[in-house]
Amino acid sequence: MPLMVVTRLRLKNPGVLDAFFAAAVAVLDQAKASDGSLGADALAEANDTWWTVTSWADRPRMEAFVAAEPHRATMARLDDWCDEATFVDWEQASPDLPDWPTSYRHIVADGTSANLIHPSAAQHDRSFPPPVLPAPEAGGS
Repeated sequence: MPLMVVTRLRLKNPGVLDAFFAAAVAVLDQAKASDGSLGADALAEANDTWWTVTSWADRPRMEAFVAAEPHRATMARLDDWCDEATFVDWEQASPDLPDWPTSYRHIVADGTSANLIHPSAAQHDRSFPPPVLPAPEAGGS
């Protein structure tokens, strides 16, 4: 059964954006190219908050991705960059990526918070707001 993984990271300082963004792009590219990847997407939203959602054929291939570079080195830098870092995974019948509201519901209900040196108040109880989604583009024709 496909495995969905959602991460939510909030930068503690806008000054780290360049380094974080370069690492995030590399990790997203890695996820898309990894064996067992069924899909990957990212959302940059308000308050320097970044979401990812990935779909995997199975847990062993997802775990191989997590243990490989550049993901492994990026995870080691979370304390440098973030005051909130939460993730969740679940199995679902469809390999289709869940939408952001569904991802939010899962991460708030069942997420695991990373052990950060300087977490925000919302880090421990996952009391953060839902993602701010871009406005739909106006239809043409």
